[in-house]
Amino acid sequence: MRLGKQVVFLLVITSLFACDWQIEKPLRVGTIPWAGYEILYLARDLAYYDDSQIQLKELTTTTDILNAFRQGQLDAIAVTLDEALRLTESQADLKFILIFNISDGADKLIVNPDITSLAELKGKRIAVEQSGVGAYMLSQVLQIANLAPSDTIIIPSTVNQHSMMLNSGEVDAVISFDPIAYQLQKQGYINLLDSRMLPGQIVDVLITKDLVLKEQQQNLQHLLHGYWKARKYLADNPDDALSRIAPRLGVSTEELSLFYQNLILPEREQQRTIFNQQLEKIIEQMSALMIESGLLKNAIDSQPLLVHDSLE
Repeated sequence: MRLGKQVVFLLVITSLFACDWQIEKPLRVGTIPWAGYEILYLARDLAYYDDSQIQLKELTTTTDILNAFRQGQLDAIAVTLDEALRLTESQADLKFILIFNISDGADKLIVNPDITSLAELKGKRIAVEQSGVGAYMLSQVLQIANLAPSDTIIIPSTVNQHSMMLNSGEVDAVISFDPIAYQLQKQGYINLLDSRMLPGQIVDVLITKDLVLKEQQQNLQHLLHGYWKARKYLADNPDDALSRIAPRLGVSTEELSLFYQNLILPEREQQRTIFNQQLEKIIEQMSALMIESGLLKNAIDSQPLLVHDSLE
């Protein structure tokens, strides 16, 4: 009789372990400090996310984010569209699942005050994070300025080095983004060109891998559900939302409000329209520009990349 009870006990324990193995592991989502990604952290602050399902991991630079994603340390990452397209050359199984924002002035060419025109960039030292959006911005800046890459001195860097490099005189200009670019402007450096000159070209997206999409669909749905709840909270309660977000970026609520004026944050229906009707063309145009600038080898087939409404 006692043996029978032991067998039943072992069967129960075994079944519990089997159930435990079926539980989805937490979805690890990587970002850098950027106002467009902060709605994810607002969702966490508002307790829309359960830590057992969603783990937000903020790294310092895009280079760190991309490396962690390649090494399997992150399941989904927030990057610009050009960064995602370059990643497709080494990661064939990418999926695009969300558009965070469209930059409308938040990405900037910041220069010393004695540089007053793009033509004066000739012979100057420009700091750029080459694995980030900076490489694309630089290619477009040089094209607008009618300069070749050899006309300038490109200094590879990460965005967290830009303030030190300008202040020490190591470089004459940086390609950066808010809040770092804004802080440099407060120090007296000049915004010579920004993403308003490149309308609709700098788009931030959330990407994952096909395997994650299959294995963690529930967590991805939870992530998007929390994101859209927080997006609505920002629209309905802007003062409280900004007061929650600002300390994470180390800025005042007034400064954060200025950052959001330089970003287009698509609402849910606008997001669907972009995904279903516009994003393929945007990717096609972006890949053509990147091929022309030497940032991409081949044109991108956008169709396999896009996840439309399956996670809604």
